[in-house]
Amino acid sequence: MSNKEFNKDIEFHDIPDGSNNDPYVNFKEKLEAVQQFPGIYAFKFIITGQEDQLEQLKTILPNEEFTKVPSKTGKYVSVTVKKQVQNAEEVIEIYKKAGEIKGIMML
Repeated sequence: MSNKEFNKDIEFHDIPDGSNNDPYVNFKEKLEAVQQFPGIYAFKFIITGQEDQLEQLKTILPNEEFTKVPSKTGKYVSVTVKKQVQNAEEVIEIYKKAGEIKGIMML
């Protein structure tokens, strides 16, 4: 995977505020403003539970490579999953499914 596939030039002020009260509608607007589709999207999660939450996440993102970084205290694990996605709706659907897992935070 080359660095060209990621837009590292995005600044915080480049992301629009959003025009809707629905957080997923706002998220979709923001994604479409800064992310090219189709393309590689880096999903980021914080898992505050045990290995069970990671296994549940792997059922949502099967066959994908997971990068895990444990916290210094060992209380949580930061997880990044890079996946080829077709559009913002696909990203949102994955986050919605992951949001059903107890002990996981989405970034």
